[in-house]
Amino acid sequence: MAENFIHRLQQKENRAYMELYDHYFAKLHRFARSFVFDGEVAKDIVQNALIKLYENISQLESAVNIGAYLCVTVRNSCLNYLRDQGVEDRHKILYLQAIEQAETLEWLDDEELIKNIKKIITELPEKYRNICELRFYYNLKYFEIAERLGISENVAKVQVHRSIQKIKEALANNNNHIIGILMFIFPILSLAESSPLNRK
Repeated sequence: MAENFIHRLQQKENRAYMELYDHYFAKLHRFARSFVFDGEVAKDIVQNALIKLYENISQLESAVNIGAYLCVTVRNSCLNYLRDQGVEDRHKILYLQAIEQAETLEWLDDEELIKNIKKIITELPEKYRNICELRFYYNLKYFEIAERLGISENVAKVQVHRSIQKIKEALANNNNHIIGILMFIFPILSLAESSPLNRK
């Protein structure tokens, strides 16, 4: 988002806050929910992150990446929540810690990266391309994909997993190493927004 938008937030413009909410809430909610597996908890975490940004906006530089700031805030809150819950499945915490090591999280608003992912999907073998479109464009659940393609739910899961692996490999070849690490834990942001269902 542009520097003038940050200035509007610093002026406590209500409309700017609503634009902030509309732009980031759904993305961040999916991010948080992928870790805490509870929609309401994820909602609280994201709302608190947005409120925290709004309250502390005067302390931020005008050139700050708002998406990165919010993602870091949500990530830390998810990590704290999992630790407070005594989560035994430590891979979730390890994934979050992997994000901590990244120098930047600008991929949250990286239109070029999203464009690359879409291009990679179009170049996948038909079987994987179809399953990616159903999963990431239409946001179908595994059982829905299975019904649509006439396969078992387990086969659908395996094919989605293999599709993601192929996307990760292609991204790694393009030096998108951060995304290569995170593909398993973060949905492909914004693909659903450009779904054929949303096209006029």
